[in-house]
Amino acid sequence: MGVILLSREPLIIVGKKPIIKYVTACITVFNRGERSILLRARGKRIANCVDVVNLLKKSFITNLSIKEIIIGTEILKESDKYRYISYIEIRITR
Repeated sequence: MGVILLSREPLIIVGKKPIIKYVTACITVFNRGERSILLRARGKRIANCVDVVNLLKKSFITNLSIKEIIIGTEILKESDKYRYISYIEIRITR
């Protein structure tokens, strides 16, 4: 799990790892002095992304605010078929 800098804003892609790993990554980024983080997840991992934000807000950073939530669908082409995969992006600020 890594933190990707996307146009000067850290991006954390939530995947299969335990939720606490992403929470720790967010805390680390905030402790480095960043004011905002973009969390992104696709498909089955959308619920994990929401859980990361909720855990951060309830247990670690009480002054955390959700700046923006974006939902959408990506179209992926596999062979001659198309797959539609939902995604969520949650921008949080401290």
